[in-house]
Amino acid sequence: MRSGFGLTFRGVTSAIFRRLRRKARQNGIAVILPAGEAEKDGVRIQWKYDPETELLEVGCVHAPFWIDAARVNRKLSQEIESELDRDRAA
Repeated sequence: MRSGFGLTFRGVTSAIFRRLRRKARQNGIAVILPAGEAEKDGVRIQWKYDPETELLEVGCVHAPFWIDAARVNRKLSQEIESELDRDRAA
């Protein structure tokens, strides 16, 4: 399943992106560069972060038959939105 990024988030500061990278690492996904692709358990995600525009594009580009890519994207969205909300509340 190839779906491109699918999710776009504005207002992602460098601090938020660092926290998201830390969350990904805690879940076994290495997010080292501002753009890339990673795979875990057959689920492959891609991301592209532009610190100048504070824009993050991310999405599941492949999922095995036992999990729906839309479900992965919902979880990604929840995690990113929670960090954006945390930053807004500060």
